[in-house]
Amino acid sequence: MSSITVDLTENSDDLEDLPDVFLPSKSSSQSSDVCSSTSKSSLQSSKSLVNSGNEQINYKKKKVNDNNTAKQTQKMYRPGECMKYMTVEMHPTLVESWYCADVQREITASGAKINKNSSLCDTRLVLWSSMVEPTFTSNNGMVGLTPTKQPCEHGLYIASIEEIEEKLKTHTLSQHMAQAASLAGCPLTLVLYAVKDYFKSSGRKTNRHVLKIEPIDLEMALTDLLVTAKCDTIKTNTPNELALTIAQFTKAIAEAPYKNAKKAYDEQAEFYMRGDNKKCVTVAKSGDGVGMLWQQMIAVLPHSSLETSRAVCAKYKTLKSLYQALQEPNSVSIVADIGVTRSAAPGSKSRRLGNEFARKLHILFTAEDGNTPVE
Repeated sequence: MSSITVDLTENSDDLEDLPDVFLPSKSSSQSSDVCSSTSKSSLQSSKSLVNSGNEQINYKKKKVNDNNTAKQTQKMYRPGECMKYMTVEMHPTLVESWYCADVQREITASGAKINKNSSLCDTRLVLWSSMVEPTFTSNNGMVGLTPTKQPCEHGLYIASIEEIEEKLKTHTLSQHMAQAASLAGCPLTLVLYAVKDYFKSSGRKTNRHVLKIEPIDLEMALTDLLVTAKCDTIKTNTPNELALTIAQFTKAIAEAPYKNAKKAYDEQAEFYMRGDNKKCVTVAKSGDGVGMLWQQMIAVLPHSSLETSRAVCAKYKTLKSLYQALQEPNSVSIVADIGVTRSAAPGSKSRRLGNEFARKLHILFTAEDGNTPVE
């Protein structure tokens, strides 16, 4: 630091001519340090607030995306919507055959799609595939996505008796179907077409080929197929029946994941009770419909009727009033004397409610044991 020299020999009394000297003080340096540290801490706190705010925004976005993905996945398996994600895999030769003329119409009407797949191992196979949401997977350290197309675990094998009569005669149908199921990679159901037409006699002397099998031979072969190869059989006789069979299988396979998940969820409960929505009464928030509900509760009881419920509800406006009345000692006789109008016509005679129905109401409302029979 440079030094400053002041001459005080002359005019030393004139102190106003002295130069201004500013020396750094310890307090000023400390205050500057405090200000700098305060500004740094405020910047750090503001940065942390911004980072926390961004993290919250990202978390909310991720949560929304996860919820949307879950809803989309649930929608894909929901009955009615699941058919839109189903594809029926059929060989072009089978699709263009005359007995599959109605298949395209029925499958399209159900909401599914048909894919003419010439790479199927057998021209008589009918397989299914469904669209699923892709998920992340790891393969040897590489992250990838699972395929969006998932094959279904069942298939059909469509054939007429003329096409398999040689296998029926030589008793090799079970072996053939087991081999077809192995190539398809899933269990199969044999769909036989035009069974009645095969065994139906025309009544004329024509050059129609001689039958190689009898109906009993077919039944024996199908029984052996079920026991040996665990393959069931469906018989159809018209193109419309065949198309409806394929459509029914498509719907059953599409709804299987939803129904299996629902069944597994229901089986976890210790107590299970599913409600019935028959003959329901709508009750508004304002209370409209409560009287109709009370009348419906009496009408559904055994040996009751609409006239009986109207008569009981006319005297006892609420369930609580009937419950309190049945607690009285002579309540059965009082309830039994209620008049029930036989018809809606004016001036019609009325009858008594009766001791039997009054006694059943008394047991229903006063019994403390839930196993008490109402009889």
